Amino acid sequence: MTNSRPDSLFHEFPAVSRTEWHTKAAAELKERAYDTIVWHTPDGFDLEPWHSHEEKTVHLELPPSKGVNTWKNCHRITVHDAESANKAALKSFELDAAAIEFLITDPALCSSVNLTLLLEGIKTSAVSIYFSGNLPPVAELLRTLDTFPGFSGTSGGVLAATPATSNMQDPELFRLGESLPGFRFLTVDTIPFHEKGSNASQEIALALAGASDYLHRYLQEGVPADRILSAMEIILPVGSSHFTEIAKPRALRHLMRHLLKAYNTSGSPLPLLFARTSERNRSLLDPYTNVLRLTTEAVSAILGGYDTLQIGAFDSGHSVNPEITERITGNIHLILKEEASLDRVVDPAHGSHYLEAMTRKLAESAWTVFKTIEAAGGMAEAAEKGIIEAMVAESAANRQKSLDNRKKTLIGVNRYPWPLTAEQEENISLLENDIQKLPESNETAGYELLRLKTLSSSLKSGRTPSLFIWMHGDPAVSFRQAAFAEDFFKCGGFEIAGRASLPLEEDSYSTALESKPDIVVLCIAEKDPVPTVETLCKRLRSLDPEILPVMAGKPPKEHEVLLSAGLDSFVYTGVNVLEMLKSYQRKTGVQ
Repeated sequence: MTNSRPDSLFHEFPAVSRTEWHTKAAAELKERAYDTIVWHTPDGFDLEPWHSHEEKTVHLELPPSKGVNTWKNCHRITVHDAESANKAALKSFELDAAAIEFLITDPALCSSVNLTLLLEGIKTSAVSIYFSGNLPPVAELLRTLDTFPGFSGTSGGVLAATPATSNMQDPELFRLGESLPGFRFLTVDTIPFHEKGSNASQEIALALAGASDYLHRYLQEGVPADRILSAMEIILPVGSSHFTEIAKPRALRHLMRHLLKAYNTSGSPLPLLFARTSERNRSLLDPYTNVLRLTTEAVSAILGGYDTLQIGAFDSGHSVNPEITERITGNIHLILKEEASLDRVVDPAHGSHYLEAMTRKLAESAWTVFKTIEAAGGMAEAAEKGIIEAMVAESAANRQKSLDNRKKTLIGVNRYPWPLTAEQEENISLLENDIQKLPESNETAGYELLRLKTLSSSLKSGRTPSLFIWMHGDPAVSFRQAAFAEDFFKCGGFEIAGRASLPLEEDSYSTALESKPDIVVLCIAEKDPVPTVETLCKRLRSLDPEILPVMAGKPPKEHEVLLSAGLDSFVYTGVNVLEMLKSYQRKTGVQ
């Protein structure tokens, strides 16, 4: 492999200006508006589809990046008892874990005796040790850890936010922290906001606001800025919007410099960044698609330059054997490091006009949100006043709308669902319970609960609600309508009894009703489909009064005529798919 290319390779490709490209794009679009190819991001700004070297203003002066693009692979272990958790921790080193997060279920597990069992055989100076969950007061935990021989050289920290109000333990925190210099106990956690529906710019702003609250609080108590920042770690979620997630930590690092400048601490080191793959888009019924999501998210985190990466399990344990789940999830990190060699390039996003533009606009959007939070008195006061909750709720509502009308696609969930396996059918009640426990803004829960409801009803009654797709007219159009309708109803767990291109003859009705479907979807590709649909609806209703005729396509001006003829409804791009499927469940007797 060569590291440079001769200039002659590019002689056949002269530089193109933005004006030239825009003119060509407008000509190719013909009657379509140019705005149709501009991305209106969930973060409130627009991104052009093309960027060039002319746009010098897009480049940000980012803090010096790490000398090498290394990251710590962190495994989370839930601690119910110290001995079994210790075994799981030792086993995780086989998958190249360089950090362990112990999720504590009971504060008593952080006693000196239990921590001795938990850390037995682990060289704590070589591994980052994190604690989260149901913990004792941070000062008490630090005091206990300080008694362990060799723990003073440990990195890691407490992945739980310190209470926002000052308390008597504050001076002791930093005193105890002096003997654990690599152990961080000031955490800014944006995951709870992500689980409620926040977008990327809000998460950056909330991270800044959390850091600002800590700086304001402890600088007033006389703690040096460098010490505050060295004790701080920021946890950010990584979603599947690939380029946005690459830009997010870059934008945060850029804005942190501005924040430190405001506190007259410009030369201080930046807090470390801890990435968790998102649980918001995780499917319970299509687990292997989650492997793709996790891989994309992990790549985004690595290219974005996080210090620590935690890749969540791709299955809950009720669709795939837990040992297989653990092995495949662990292999994502190994493949990206050992085979893709993503650790060999430092800040690979630097210089990409598109990514630099996205980083800049994301930073601008986040800074606006941050100023709103600061104007309200900071993170704690803004939360108390309900400002943050309202802001996140609006973002969540917009995201839900895009999911309900399938403007946003989740493969295996609201598009192209895969049939449930025999193991999933056996574990249906457990899967339903798992869905109920998902974060409130989980993007998959609504559709997957819908499918499980249909399946559960089918297992009880012995019959799955079904539909027949009747195509007529231009095959190119009617087949496209049929594909849309089939995918639409499969997302609700409905069975496709059959589909066929049929003439308007009496025998065709027998074909359509032969399998006794609950719904007949009419895909009529004619210039004026109203007369044909009206005829079909009347005849279908006369043959089976319980049948639900549905038209694929937007309601025409004469839609009242069709509804009077017995048409139940219309399905088309942009309709609220989730609500429509729920209505079809009710109409077909799914309880």
